[in-house]
Amino acid sequence: MDYHAQLASPVRAVFARLAAPARLGEWLREVVISPAAPPPSGTIGEPFALTVRIDAAETDATAELTVFEPPWLVGYRLAAGSRTYLLRATCTAHDGGTRIHVHQASDGAPLTVDLDRLKLALAGRKPEQ
Repeated sequence: MDYHAQLASPVRAVFARLAAPARLGEWLREVVISPAAPPPSGTIGEPFALTVRIDAAETDATAELTVFEPPWLVGYRLAAGSRTYLLRATCTAHDGGTRIHVHQASDGAPLTVDLDRLKLALAGRKPEQ
């Protein structure tokens, strides 16, 4: 699945949110608890724990950064139970803001990518749970 949005924020600000494991819940609705102590930014392949809501139940999950090319590209692999999700976000400067493209592949129902929540977070407003 592919998701697209145009955000008014600059590329570096958008990328910083997308590339921070502690902020995954700002754009992935199923992430209910992000890691308290995630790996350092840009650490590829080091797993970190998350809590996600899948099929109305909170589940322990693991994730890892798979791609990190600031400020343009970031990728994640998330594993929750028997499901695996691959997410890849690309940022492009456009008209003073950022054009974002998120591609998701999964072996089950996809996660809910919500770029409107990201837009709220970038504006300093707390996204609804």
